[in-house]
Amino acid sequence: YLDEETQTTFFIKAYPTLQLQFYDPFANEGNDLSLNQLSPRERRMFAEYCKYRFGIAGDDTASLEICKDNIPPYL
Repeated sequence: YLDEETQTTFFIKAYPTLQLQFYDPFANEGNDLSLNQLSPRERRMFAEYCKYRFGIAGDDTASLEICKDNIPPYL
């Protein structure tokens, strides 16, 4: 796969929801973006991913940084 190609990862949700797909902008081996480089829409979608994957419900920068640090490296 290409470095910029987003990978699919399956996980057990921390909270119940009918949503099946979540967005993780860091799910690739491309250049690592900072949270400040994400658009407001991407940031909101990443906050939803963090809530349902790791149980981190905050959408502030500190919470999202903790979530980003918890993301396993993708192969």
